[in-house]
Amino acid sequence: MADEKTPDGGAVEKAGRWLADLAEKVMVNGIGPVTASTTWAEDRLARRQGAGYRAPDDDERRAPEDMKDDIDAVVARLIKESVAAAGTQGFVTGLGGLITAGVTIPANVAASLAINLRMAGSIAHLRGWDIRDPHVRTVVMMLAIGMSAQNVLAAFGVKVGQKLGEQMIKKIPMAVLHAINKKAGFHLVAKYGSKRAAITLAKGVPILGGIVGGAVDAGATAVIGRATDRALRGDFPRTEEAK
Repeated sequence: MADEKTPDGGAVEKAGRWLADLAEKVMVNGIGPVTASTTWAEDRLARRQGAGYRAPDDDERRAPEDMKDDIDAVVARLIKESVAAAGTQGFVTGLGGLITAGVTIPANVAASLAINLRMAGSIAHLRGWDIRDPHVRTVVMMLAIGMSAQNVLAAFGVKVGQKLGEQMIKKIPMAVLHAINKKAGFHLVAKYGSKRAAITLAKGVPILGGIVGGAVDAGATAVIGRATDRALRGDFPRTEEAK
């Protein structure tokens, strides 16, 4: 079967570049109806805090650890909203056309990735990570596509049990970062076909296909959201939780 073969090297490299570009667009700039991660996170935090809200550039802005209760609540809301978006096939598929030009990844897969990337980027921002930095985006991107915390740690040369910090990862040379992006591309190319085998079989019954697709996307987004939040807080699981 085609999806059981080792992914082609050219396709892997192309997927890695596309994924890194998508991560930057979604997290930093936003794309189509999807606002950038920071914008979305700050909007939800402002709603939570009301008159007490202070923008990131405000000198009176509290540190993330001093807003733990608010941030915990906002992160939970971001995950919930992302799960709802991922489960809405019309929205997901409609977004896909904006981001799939030049790649062979199906529109619904690409759109689901965009939703997860925005969610993961928003969580990272609220937890105090600078998603404008390509090193940080790579970490967040790997978590957003469902790579386990252990694999992310290993890619950056960090032992399980150590806390993955910004200053540590920013020392990684850009050449190594490109290699890590390629590893993410391999994971993406190897995964999306087999993951959707059940959905492909269900396409003969359109309504069933939509239900299966929405359930898979929503479930994956929920797992990725929780795993990303734990990883970015330094609470790494001992067993793989996101396949």
